[in-house]
This record gives sequence, structure tokens and C-alpha cells, in this order.
Amino acid sequence: MSDLWKDPLEDFSGKMPIFPLPNVVFFPHTFLPLHIFEERYRAMVADATNGEKLICMALLKPGYEDDYEGSPHIHTVGTVGFMPMKKDHADGTSDILLVGMDKVKIKEITSDTPYRMAEVEILHDVVGESDPEALQEKIFQQFNVLNDDNLLSAATQFFSEGLDFEMAMNLVISHLEIEGEEKQKLLELGDLSLRAKVLLQYLESGLRVDLAADFGIGFAGDLRMN
Repeated sequence: MSDLWKDPLEDFSGKMPIFPLPNVVFFPHTFLPLHIFEERYRAMVADATNGEKLICMALLKPGYEDDYEGSPHIHTVGTVGFMPMKKDHADGTSDILLVGMDKVKIKEITSDTPYRMAEVEILHDVVGESDPEALQEKIFQQFNVLNDDNLLSAATQFFSEGLDFEMAMNLVISHLEIEGEEKQKLLELGDLSLRAKVLLQYLESGLRVDLAADFGIGFAGDLRMN
């Protein structure tokens, strides 16, 4: 197989930077644009660029504000992102795009870098006993009931036919308008069918989903800030 299509985690070292953020939960098989401006994270991106191009996203736990410049507590389940794109700016900041790879267990380790480092263990989810195709169809049907944007409806129809079960579900969850702690609970569910059923409950309750960034609508204005 060509290196172009090689899985970035196939031969990875098992160690990578941690990028903790408030209220941002990254899911496998989704995309996350980020604007990098803090000095420690500029160093992190530079090192990742020259290394395996892998960054582990983690959600900060409540109360992080008291120690944000230090090492506030994080949730120990996160997602590894592969960085295929980076755009540098004259002021030293940069925009990056992360592609969600696998969910991982995070074990923080000591490091002499200005950013936090971890050893990670890949976690493998299971589909469960439910019919994934039926669940996926219900998810997109319910999304289209809530959504009044014809362009997004057409896009989700296209992607609902082209994405597999986990990708489709995680795409919707990523932009579900709930708090980060609730998304973290969904990420940590190891049964994908159960995750889909909980998602359906949220959608059926009338919660909105904003998929605009993933479909290239307003991308430049939707970069998450570090």
C-alpha cells in the first residue's frame, strides 16, 4: 500500500501531545479546524509537524479556569487527530485541520516540553446488537426534520448514503448543541448502537445541530480557538 494511504497510527510511537480545550469534544472520523496562537501550542504544532503529525484532543474538566496556564484536570478519554493541513501566518499563529482517528485512553506523562504529553491506548468500540443501518437512517431523518436549511439537508442526504454508521453518527454528535460534558459521556460510550440511541433521544427532544463548518460553510469564521 502506498504511504499516501498509510494509517498514521499503524506504527506510531504511542506517545503524543495533549491539546486540552474547554467544551470541545473531538470524535473519531470527524474534522476539527483549530486556530493556534498560544506559545505552548505553537511549539506543540511545530513539533507535531516535524514528527508523527498526531495530537490527542482532550476535554478540560470543570474548574479548569483556576489553573488554565498550568495543568488542569482533563478527561482521560479523548481522540487522536492526524494533522494533514497547517497554514502559518505572519504573526506566528497558524490554522490547522485535524482528522479524527481513534478514541484513546490517556495516561499523562512527564515531559520537558512546554505542552503536556501522554501515552495513549487505542480503545475499540463495538456496534452492539441493534441494526446500525436503521439507526443511521433514523438519525438523518430526525436531523432533517429539525433542519430548515435546504443546502444542509441536501448535504446530509448525500453524506448519509456515503458515510458508515460510526462516521455518520459522530458527525451529527460533534455539532449537537449540548454541553461538552454531555458530549464527553457520548464519546466514552463503548457501544456505538447505544451512542446512536442516546443521540436520537437528543434529536427527538428538538435540540439543534449546526453542521455548517463540516460542509465548508463559513469555515474561516468557525475555527475553534485554543
